Amino acid sequence: MHVYLIRHAQSENNALSENTAHRRKADPDLTELGYRQRDVLADFLASATDVMDERFKITHLYSSAMYRSLLTAQPLGAGLNLRPQVWPDLHEKGGLWQRRNGRTSGFNGMSRSSMLNEFPDFDLPDTITETGWYDAELGIEPEAHSNFRAIKVAMALRERGQGDDVIALISHAGFLDTLLKAIFEQLPSRPNTWRYYHDNTAITRINYKGSRPILHYMNRLEHLPADLRSF
Repeated sequence: MHVYLIRHAQSENNALSENTAHRRKADPDLTELGYRQRDVLADFLASATDVMDERFKITHLYSSAMYRSLLTAQPLGAGLNLRPQVWPDLHEKGGLWQRRNGRTSGFNGMSRSSMLNEFPDFDLPDTITETGWYDAELGIEPEAHSNFRAIKVAMALRERGQGDDVIALISHAGFLDTLLKAIFEQLPSRPNTWRYYHDNTAITRINYKGSRPILHYMNRLEHLPADLRSF
């Protein structure tokens, strides 16, 4: 088995500067650049070759429940002829939150009906309901909670390591950093001291020999021309 870890395309929040940080959204859309990035990514994964001239041959596509990841996964599902499966544990560190006038509020996220209306070809778990999928009472998710999610995902991948699946996960820069640390048993670690960074739509490949993970490559961006790359 091998796994592709893929960061979503550029979101509206990614394009903010220090001067515009107050415009941050809890669950942002993609930018115009982000929509172009996701389409190039989808074409690349559907038609290009990976190492040793092998096709990517992705058999399972999972996405975070955050809007920017769902939008990124949408054309991938169509191009790969797969139904993307929403995996809420892949959401970004910190969860869904927004700060206004010095006050931080959590948000529940998209409801089940609104998600299915916009993404009818996606498979949703029962944990996504009409009240959403994120626990708004958490506000900003604690670091320990993010680590726990990453360990859960890493364990789920390890349990499937004996098979022939080729899995793609669409997630987020912060969570992919924590997930890589979980996969290679580097948790707990001090937050923000060092990290595995992913640019928008960057691809990392991990091969599994049984339950043993091997980092094959990281932050691959050759599918994007220079004018489409962003951090």
